[in-house]
Amino acid sequence: MPTCQEVAEQATEYLEKAMSPRERLGVWAHLRVCPNCRTYLRQFMDTVALTRRAAAEAPSPHDENRLVAMMKAARTPGRTEP
Repeated sequence: MPTCQEVAEQATEYLEKAMSPRERLGVWAHLRVCPNCRTYLRQFMDTVALTRRAAAEAPSPHDENRLVAMMKAARTPGRTEP
């Protein structure tokens, strides 16, 4: 059975089913007994989904300006969000 580090390193291959059935079974078995790795994999999947969604949606000019203002404010000590 793979270690937690190996599961984290193989997360993409596992989700894309780009590993041998034996390796996939090992990761699956590890996930069955390791709540930390299950949480990691869920967060990884959420990150991938959000990244895909964000890449598909262009921000409005208002959102883009607000984001730039927030980033500038974060760099300036003593300023708060606009």
